[in-house]
Amino acid sequence: MEPSAASGAKDSDINSSSELHSAHGNRQAFSESIQVATTITDAIVQEDGNITPRAATITTSVFESGVLVGSVQDLNLLGSNGVHIPLHNSRSDMVGQALSETITPQTTLPNLISSDQQQTQQQRQRELHYESANAVLVPPLNFAMVAPGVYRSGHPNKHNFPFMRKLGLKVIVQMSEEPYAPELEEFLLGENIRRIPYKIEGNKEPFIEIDEEVITSALINILDSRNHPLLIHCAKGKHRIGCLIGCLRKIQNWSMTSIFDEYRRFAGSKVLADQEFIEIFSAKVPYSLEHKPIWL
Repeated sequence: MEPSAASGAKDSDINSSSELHSAHGNRQAFSESIQVATTITDAIVQEDGNITPRAATITTSVFESGVLVGSVQDLNLLGSNGVHIPLHNSRSDMVGQALSETITPQTTLPNLISSDQQQTQQQRQRELHYESANAVLVPPLNFAMVAPGVYRSGHPNKHNFPFMRKLGLKVIVQMSEEPYAPELEEFLLGENIRRIPYKIEGNKEPFIEIDEEVITSALINILDSRNHPLLIHCAKGKHRIGCLIGCLRKIQNWSMTSIFDEYRRFAGSKVLADQEFIEIFSAKVPYSLEHKPIWL
């Protein structure tokens, strides 16, 4: 009596004859490939009724550019003792079948956007073009940082808008009488920037007294962190702003030497009455302790 074959047996389970099954396992993902180990099992029924299992393991790796065939272990065992196994024409065919059973192709469909979304994107592109990489970020005249969240400068113009937008300003404190141009008003409205105006004339010698109440009110706004980021400006960012910042430095307990050095750095060598005002300024500034900046 010739031994009969029961193909497709795995462990002790025996299925119908001439049926070949593949058990897939050990699928591991790597940064460059996916490695697949496929085990093909078969069994032989001997004359005495015993079942002899046979197995072959196919190890393959799949790359983005194609399939790299690994090793096929114990392939001939499946064909021993007269068992009929449907063989592939080539090793690549066997790998192809193993992969087709193991890996489900994933199809990525292009993102379809509506006409409204397209219009929104086009509008955004036009806005970005306004401050594109080709545009130079131009700071206002005599621009500088006073402290984290507080900046000083001269009167801004339309060429400074892209730069000012980068600052994310909440408030602009105006220390001058110069009117705002319509495009500057429109910029503040579009960026939701609040303007706090203080009408201070430019100082000229002989001495013109500076209103201490105006300086005190401006300092209260500067020392409120809820207004930050904040820009303070006058016409040229020199004398009026220098006077205001000098009074701020006194609150920060700077020495008079350091205060005057900073003032001259922007105002030049010509000494105005501002320095005298800074030196005698002693008003109590009732700023909020709850909302004071961390650098105070």
